Amino acid sequence: MKNNEDNTMEKEMPSIFHYQDYRKFLGDYYELKKTSTDFFSYQNFSHMAGFSSKSFIFNVINGRKNLSRASVVKMCEALKFTKTEAAYFENLVYFNQAKTFTERNHYFEKLNTGPLATTQASNARKIQKDQYEFYSNWYHVVVRSLIDLFPEMKDFREIAKKVFPPIKPKQAQKSIELLLRLGLITKQKNGTYMTSDKSLTTGAEVQSLAVQRFHLETMKLAETAIKSLSKDKRNISGLTLGISKEGYSKICDIIYECQAKIMDVANNDEKSDRVYQLNFHLFPVSKPNPALPTTLSLRGHVAAG
Repeated sequence: MKNNEDNTMEKEMPSIFHYQDYRKFLGDYYELKKTSTDFFSYQNFSHMAGFSSKSFIFNVINGRKNLSRASVVKMCEALKFTKTEAAYFENLVYFNQAKTFTERNHYFEKLNTGPLATTQASNARKIQKDQYEFYSNWYHVVVRSLIDLFPEMKDFREIAKKVFPPIKPKQAQKSIELLLRLGLITKQKNGTYMTSDKSLTTGAEVQSLAVQRFHLETMKLAETAIKSLSKDKRNISGLTLGISKEGYSKICDIIYECQAKIMDVANNDEKSDRVYQLNFHLFPVSKPNPALPTTLSLRGHVAAG
């Protein structure tokens, strides 16, 4: 009877290749194992993987502890992974635990280049890569907005010319194909395109990485705008502020409120004829001084140009 229960559990357990968060996978594995095996606990799970601490797996699943290289090997053996599954799980662990953008990007690339065990897993990865591509390349968002503004457009060369800085017709074509695959636009009988209200559902880990890349790309666009556009066509300014942690939080709230108001203006603008990119940046340019009281207020500096 126990073997039948174990077989049922294995059939129900989703493939590791469908996960973008190894902690979520371990949590799902634990829940399924617990429902199909008598007296299974976090203590049993930790013991099965060779960890002396009874609560180690529990703390890993809940984000309180990370897996080391040696721990990854133990987990792969306990979960009876194949060589391909173990390689994916290892890269997924390092991707989830990476502290820098460079590290995260490195392991994301490794996750998307290795062989996969099933066609279903391969298809899931293709969708994930498409979602990542949309978020991480600035002009895909612009092309989608242009289609919304100019629904009569259907020529790739015309679309490419309307993007600033201009992109190549081949890039516009690939962007359209990507938007179609993701269901973000649909093709009409007359050859034109129409935007849909569909949203992307990529996991938080991948979305976070892609959004970071998007911000880096749009920062480069801001540099291009400063160099190539006159002041009447772009608005770029900066503030250098001396603030506390509490002041930082208050400013963030003001930015969110401002973004909401700006979105209202854009959504209600019936005469819109151009796509703009608006970036908000607030980051430290010095290290904190623990000797200063948190209530100290320093004079700010304004830079516009």
